[in-house]
Amino acid sequence: MAGTQRLKVYAVQGENRAQAVVRGKIEVPHAKPDVDKILSKDAKANVRKVSIVPNKVIVEGTLNLQVMYIAFKPDQSVHSMHGDVRFTTFVDVPGAEPEMDYFVDITVEDVSLTPSRTDARKFDVAAVLSVFAKITEVDEMEVLTEVPEDNEALETEDITVEHLVGEKATKQIIVSEEFDVPREKPDPEKILDTKAEVVITDKRLVANKVIIDGEVRLQVLYVALKPEQTVHDLHHTIRFNDFVEVPNAMPGMNVQVRAVVESAEVNPVIDPALVADVIIKLTAFVTETRTLFDVPTQLEDETGYTRRLLKVDREIGTGESQVVLRETTEVPPPKPDMIKVLDARVDKIDVTDKRILNGKVLIRGTAHVEIVYVSDKPSQAVHAFHKAMNFRTIVEIPGAMPDMDVKVRVDAEYVNVEQVGIDVHIEVVLRVRATVTEMAQSTVYVPEFEPTEEPEPTETPCPPTPYTVKRGDTLSKIAARTGTTVQMILEINPEITDPDVIEVGQVIMIPCPAMG
Repeated sequence: MAGTQRLKVYAVQGENRAQAVVRGKIEVPHAKPDVDKILSKDAKANVRKVSIVPNKVIVEGTLNLQVMYIAFKPDQSVHSMHGDVRFTTFVDVPGAEPEMDYFVDITVEDVSLTPSRTDARKFDVAAVLSVFAKITEVDEMEVLTEVPEDNEALETEDITVEHLVGEKATKQIIVSEEFDVPREKPDPEKILDTKAEVVITDKRLVANKVIIDGEVRLQVLYVALKPEQTVHDLHHTIRFNDFVEVPNAMPGMNVQVRAVVESAEVNPVIDPALVADVIIKLTAFVTETRTLFDVPTQLEDETGYTRRLLKVDREIGTGESQVVLRETTEVPPPKPDMIKVLDARVDKIDVTDKRILNGKVLIRGTAHVEIVYVSDKPSQAVHAFHKAMNFRTIVEIPGAMPDMDVKVRVDAEYVNVEQVGIDVHIEVVLRVRATVTEMAQSTVYVPEFEPTEEPEPTETPCPPTPYTVKRGDTLSKIAARTGTTVQMILEINPEITDPDVIEVGQVIMIPCPAMG
């Protein structure tokens, strides 16, 4: 029997992109002044729920708007406001069936705000969204990797796939926290609505586990405990850490995590003021990159083999860029003035736009900086304020084309805040990483009958061989190319303390190829 290799992959069943027009209304918050002129508007669409019906993907989401404007006041001060518009849309994906896995990405292509004819504090929202949906399903097959004896390959191809390690792993967790209403907000009497968004901030692999860090971002609409019973809203972020067990997962493999909010409740209590309970479903996918070289894709004699169409995502390339943000601002009123900076950090980063041009990816977003300081009041109380800093960058990825897919990750590497008089100087360094993929189709052969197990050969000791790391190498790629595993490489190279960090020109030892 010619050589074969068993693969378990997320085979693409279908994908499509559709445009959607979202309409709604936002209103200037009660405590904010009227709008004289809008200076800028940023919009981001978040997925709340995805449902799959035959040949269709239904997407429920929220359009988050952040608006900077000049107030209709004599001092013409600048203010900001937030607003949300919920929407439901769909994408036709032939082949989609319930229980399949999905990937959904939404890009805001355009957004406009028009003052309402009946109320100057209300605005009509119209946004154009590009919604991309991809449906995948686990496919396990025994792929022919060598030309059978007395046969000939008319065509061969190198095929790179993400081999699924173990099974898709899911876990339900409860994130709870008691917290106070912000000092500037009135106490709540009744909760009207709670919206929750979960964001994965970090994920890493240890043996047989995926460690997950994340944030639950709450928006609470409530009736104030005041005689006029005005309606207010507040925002609160809850950080959490948890794990999902994935047998055979090891450092150096690839991991993706999906988080879905299944329910969110916020209720008032006596002390502290509010308590939140959020139920989240975590799903972890662990894969190992494998490259099969010279795979027969057309045989002269196909007797005993069946042709299969393998549709998988293929990585076109990965690139990085560094963005330096600098801005001078003042402590926003009604906050007290500052006498000393205590701490500064990037609270969250929103990617508001990502689009592929020929050979590059254009990325726009906002970094939200939280600054904690000592006030100049006699009590020297500690206060905090936020500053939104917009960024734009280009990541070069040769071979990238507009109709491909892109994933973006932005990390804050450095934050510095200095006070000079009444001015606050902020400097932030961001690392932006983009990965472009496309759906690739390859014809492979699978045996019509499962290969019989052969007796294990007697192991013959052989010495490890040296290998010099080249540009673009990772341990998983080296392992796939040399017929071994990441763990086996780590075992004989104890100097490698972080499997994700190897340098070009570094010499590592490669063990004997793994059997099977």
